[in-house]
Formats: sequence, structure tokens, C-alpha cells
Amino acid sequence: MNIAMAGLDYALAPIELRERLSFTKSQAGELAAHIRETRAGVLGCVLISTCNRTEIYLSCGEGEAPDPAALLCAAAGQEHAPFSHAFVTRRGEDAARHLCEVAAGLKSQIWGEDQIVSQVKTAIAAAREFGGADSVLETLFRTAVSAAKEVKTNVRLTGVSHSAAQRAVEVLERELGRLEGRTALVIGNGEMGRLAAGLLRDAGCAVTVTLRSYHHGETVVPRGCAVAPYEERYAAMEWAQVLVSATTSPHFTVTAEEFAALARRPAVLVDLAIPRDIQPEAGALEGVRLFNVDQLGEGYRPEIPARVGEIIEKHMDRLRQWAGYRERIPAGEQAAPRFPLFIDLRGRRVVMVGGGAIACRRISVLQSFGAEVTVVAPVWKGRGEPERWLARPYEKGDLNGALLAVAATDDRAVNRQVGEDARALGIPVSVADAQEECTFFFPAVCLGDGLVAGVVSDGVGHRRTAEAAKAIRKTLEELA
Repeated sequence: MNIAMAGLDYALAPIELRERLSFTKSQAGELAAHIRETRAGVLGCVLISTCNRTEIYLSCGEGEAPDPAALLCAAAGQEHAPFSHAFVTRRGEDAARHLCEVAAGLKSQIWGEDQIVSQVKTAIAAAREFGGADSVLETLFRTAVSAAKEVKTNVRLTGVSHSAAQRAVEVLERELGRLEGRTALVIGNGEMGRLAAGLLRDAGCAVTVTLRSYHHGETVVPRGCAVAPYEERYAAMEWAQVLVSATTSPHFTVTAEEFAALARRPAVLVDLAIPRDIQPEAGALEGVRLFNVDQLGEGYRPEIPARVGEIIEKHMDRLRQWAGYRERIPAGEQAAPRFPLFIDLRGRRVVMVGGGAIACRRISVLQSFGAEVTVVAPVWKGRGEPERWLARPYEKGDLNGALLAVAATDDRAVNRQVGEDARALGIPVSVADAQEECTFFFPAVCLGDGLVAGVVSDGVGHRRTAEAAKAIRKTLEELA
């Protein structure tokens, strides 16, 4: 598993440096795809960009991996020299373990924060959407997210705020005392802005949120909060005692000059954005205190509980097993095109191991072609109980007599075992979380008047698969 990463975070890089390599979700996805497409030897690329860190992960072919930090700077149009002492580069298992710790909040400035795991999921989703991810990075990021979820579920990381927005409220309470009855303006209605507005409302503030546009029934505004147009934000500041800004704007939402011109100014400003929303000079005005994300995270850095290390090591073992299996498959087989095969499923037994969302969708497709699907899963999350349901964990022998098998649980070890058992029995198997373990690939199905088409990709071009299927379905409708 030839992976490499470079990370730029709050510990070594000041906010002035980090904001030069800060990206929105779509920017990160596009940049990851660009790096994969233009850099020889790079098989996959994912970028994580949050207020505390920017990290690049590379999956590479044989030979030494390129310098991820230099590669990122070049792709982003930045000189590498100013960042050379701020990046930390890791390779192989060190890179994988670091990502698990990042996803669990153990590397965050707000120690143990809950938001980072969703940000890690967003990063791999953006890379997948734009074509930057490969199967190695898909598996790596899935491992990290699974480890983080288990940490959050089983270990109580006490004594810390679990988001920058929550920490911001605590700082405001420290500076102003009780917030009940105070007025607050929140600039930005993204995830962080909504979270901050909701927490301020819960603390008793009268909160107004700025919006660039409003569509009734589509725009989500935190319950109990008033709304003001973004263009009127300075007028709204004049009655606010607290100002919080949390946008993804590349420019200042609050300039020092316009803020200084206000007849009445908020006393405490909190900037939750990277790049920064509030021009730093605004905080130098008399009677004004300004806090940015670096200042919010100061103070608490406990030891990592032993149980957390055990959980991460367990998931690292699963990653090693996957990598070992993958390396035993000849390279030509890993990249082989997928031959389309159409078979009659009417009355034939298909075994679905798993009862979650993916399993439910695939069962519906199989049953529409007349398959008799046996579900093996302790829990069923679909509507109504399946007609043929073994309500227990998978056991050896469950695949006997099946024409096809599908492994779609959230347990990597179970999916791998189903794949191994199916191959031993000569039964074609689709393993939802590991393309290398599949002997058939579940397609996007397109139906027309007496016509059926199936579309599969190379395992990472999910967006192209969806686009192709949409185009084919339209064509089939026109032929009807």
C-alpha cells in the first residue's frame, strides 16, 4: 500500500499561512482530480480542508511516491518555500494511522471534536465525485471513519468542547457572563453558522442569521432565529452585542474600515472561518475583542486513552489484511475491464449478506428481475421484513445452492469472509466495500421497452457511472 500524505495544521502553521491553502468542498474535489489526472505515478488523491488543517493523501504506483506537500503547493499555485517547515509528511502505515487519529478528533485543535469525522467523509466524497479517489484511498478513508465512529461510541473524551462553535459559546460566556437576553448576529448559514446560531439561541441569545438568498421550504434556518439579508449585515451589527462569522467566502465578510464606521459595534467578535472572515485590524479597535479559531482551541491537550489506541490498532489490522489480500492479486487482474454478462434470475437463489441501506437497494433490483433473495443479517433496516430472512450473523454454509452472492454489511471482516467462501464455492460474488474481492460487479441498471442496459466503472468513477446511466435511461425512454 504505497500511500503518502502531507499535513499543514495549526500546530506548525499559523492561520495566516493555513488560509492560503484552504479550499471549499468542490475546490478540494476538483484539485484532487487534477492532481490524479496530471501527475504521473499518482493513482488517487484526496484533500482534507478544514479550519484547522489542510492535508493531501496520495495513492501511488510502484516506486517512490512524490513529495505530497510540493505537489499540493504546485497544483494550488503557491510557492512551496514558505510552507516547507510547516508541513509534516507521513508514509505507509504512519499516514494511515494518522488519518484514523484525525478522524477521531485526536489531532484537532478542539480536542475530541465531533465535526471532523464528517469532514473526513466529505473529503473522500468530494474526491470520489470529481474522480480523484482510487480503491486504496476509498478503503483507507472508510477505515478511518469506521475507527472514529467506534471511538466516539465507546470512549468518552471528557473535559473538552466538541466543536469550534461550542467552544465559541463558552468563550463568549467567559467574556460576557450569562448570554441570556443578549443579542447576536451570525454571518453565514452553512453547517458551522447554523450550529453556532443554534447554540447561541439555546444559551438565551436573540439571534439573527444572515442569508445571501432565501427560498421558502428550501433554506434551513435554525429554529427561533431571525433572518437578515447578507447585504445588510453592517446595519444588523449595530444592534448586536455579539458577532460570529462562519462562511466559506474567500474575502473578508467584515472589513476593519466598515466595522469602525458603525455607530455602535458588537463588543465581542468570533471568527470561525478559514480563510478568515473578519479583518484582524477590527479586533484592535477600542472596546472590541476578536477571537479566531486558533485562539478558541488553546489550552486543553490530554493523553489519548488506551482504549482509543486499541480501537485504532484493530482497524489498522483490518486495513493490513485488505492490503495483503490486494497485493496477492496480479496487477493486470486488478485493472482488467469488466465483461458484461446478462443472466436469467427468475426463481434462482441469491444470497444477500447485510440488511442496511446498500443491501436494501440491491435486493430491490434483484427482486425486480425475479430472483429469490435470501437475506442473512441480524438486523433489517428496510421497510417490512424480507420473505426469506435469516435473522442472525452470517455463517459458513449460507451460500450453498446460491447462483449469486452479495456482501453488503458494515463489517469488513464479514464481507471479506463472504467473498472468500463464495470464491471457494465457485459462486460469483459482489463485495460492496472492496472491488478487488468481487468476481461480479453490481451495475447501475437501465430499463427500457424490452431493453436492459447495465453500467459499471473501474471502481472509482462513480460520478461518471451515474452520468452514463442517466444518459442511457434517457435514450431508452426515447426508443420506447
